[in-house]
Amino acid sequence: MFETLRQDYPRNRDPLAKIVITVFRFGQWTTARRTLTRRLWSVPYRVLNLLVVRLGTHSDLPRDVTCGPGLRLFHPYGLVLHRGARLGSGVSLYHHVTIGRRDSSGEPVLGDEVTVGAGAMVLGPVTIGDRARIGARALVLDDVPTDGTALGPRASIRAPAPTDLTAAPGP
Repeated sequence: MFETLRQDYPRNRDPLAKIVITVFRFGQWTTARRTLTRRLWSVPYRVLNLLVVRLGTHSDLPRDVTCGPGLRLFHPYGLVLHRGARLGSGVSLYHHVTIGRRDSSGEPVLGDEVTVGAGAMVLGPVTIGDRARIGARALVLDDVPTDGTALGPRASIRAPAPTDLTAAPGP
């Protein structure tokens, strides 16, 4: 846990981000081995997670998330990560990022040094390659190659409903 935090801290200038990462890594440490000591530390983790992460930043960072060292949180507000998501080392997340399931088909896998912009959503069993960049407010439902970039929302276009202009107005 301490070695991972030594790699996380220099990448985060914001004191709140450091506190959130500390609580997150502490939670990962409590689940690494199921010894009695770590089970006892699980209770303070749950309290810290509730007060700091959930209520303080309105984020959901489950301790079950597989995450490499060097995690960077630019603004740790509104982050939602699915417990089955896997993040590589050196991943950077801006605020209001969602990394999770679209249905029961699986969770995203992010490579090393991936940057996910503000408000972006990475959903479903997609693979984001190393050093890929996800733009702000992008909805990623397909794989992104190594060094690739995903921009823009994914929208479906629908034709407007036809209107009957020949109908007589009512009384």
